[in-house]
Amino acid sequence: MSHVLVVNNCGFGHVMPTLDLVTELVRRGHRVTYASTGGPARLVAATGATVVEFDSALAGVDLAAVDTVDRSHQLLPLQVRESEAILRAVTAHFDTKPGGAELPDLPDVVAYDATVYHAGRILARKWAVPAVALCATLSSNEHFSLIDKIVETTGRKLPRAHPAMTEFATRLLRLLAEHGQSDVSLEEFIGHAEGLHLEFYPRSFQYAGDTFDDRHVFVGPHLGDPNAPPTWTPPDDDKPLLVVSLGTSANRRPEFFRTCAQALAELPWRILMTVHEGVSDADLGPLPPNVEVHRWLPLREVLAHADVFVCHGGMGSIMGALAHATPVVVVPDSPEGMVNAARVTELGLGRALAEQTLTPQRLRGAVREVATDPHIRDQVEAMRADIHDAGGGARGADAIEGFLKISHDRPGSGR
Repeated sequence: MSHVLVVNNCGFGHVMPTLDLVTELVRRGHRVTYASTGGPARLVAATGATVVEFDSALAGVDLAAVDTVDRSHQLLPLQVRESEAILRAVTAHFDTKPGGAELPDLPDVVAYDATVYHAGRILARKWAVPAVALCATLSSNEHFSLIDKIVETTGRKLPRAHPAMTEFATRLLRLLAEHGQSDVSLEEFIGHAEGLHLEFYPRSFQYAGDTFDDRHVFVGPHLGDPNAPPTWTPPDDDKPLLVVSLGTSANRRPEFFRTCAQALAELPWRILMTVHEGVSDADLGPLPPNVEVHRWLPLREVLAHADVFVCHGGMGSIMGALAHATPVVVVPDSPEGMVNAARVTELGLGRALAEQTLTPQRLRGAVREVATDPHIRDQVEAMRADIHDAGGGARGADAIEGFLKISHDRPGSGR
């Protein structure tokens, strides 16, 4: 059996997609060590993996104020700082003898989330082991570039001379030097392509999906244990159910929730909204009787009963809805969300609305449309089938096992 190290950022939206994979690896007898922190770390620990906690650089950062069209460049140095924190914790874990015991066995492979590729690649190079890229966002190849698509969708391009780009390059060069890897150029390090990528969505959702070769395995999103006991009971009436959620990281938008309440008050629907703990009842104002506000909901369970899902365009949110053939209305709040929203519209899986021009009338019209359009219904049913046929954690584990065998059989395959 092998030892797999997983490194990830602290966001639920990046950790959740990996849980089925980690659960399956542990079930097969592999050792999994997972760098995580906070609430996500508790979910990781429940899989049976060994958790290495780190002090996240993103803790306390208001991502709603950072991950926007005007400010998303600030994420680049932040992500390097997250990698710095991961590297400190992981190297301490593997380089320290607890209580005089032997050093922990080094991993046979490093699987890293694409947002913290700096940490993943540095560790793989340090230990001369293969690496696997974990992709909770759209992937890029010679036929499709997520960065180019973001520029096309947002109309914004970050100049190389921007201070955020300078800080990013400076931090990354320093990080490489600290770990004895100044022999690799920045261009080579950033441009490196792993021999295996696991995408947590189906190939049919990927732009230019047919052009991605067998190094890319589209395993689909986290579906959880279908035999797990329910933690949420659906309403016992026959009203259509609408769910509104802006994810876990950038959901401090009381004006958005007020617009939703105004838009949906006239519909004979039951509306469930999940709002951030920082959004008070006073922020929301008076709510119509058909609107319920929750601080948290088990969305995967709730979406199985929903007729429409209004969300921010995060990949996890979109996939969570489509796994149950629930159409979506996307009101994106980030560059990545805008690209995902465009893909949703292109594939006929729902509708996208710009936050800047959002009105109760437009939102209400979009909800009615996606709930009744037969073409959208057919498309979301087809996407649900694609998601459930993708293979999930079992296919991802198969891919890692096969990749490790090839890597071990190849002379001089260490990095």
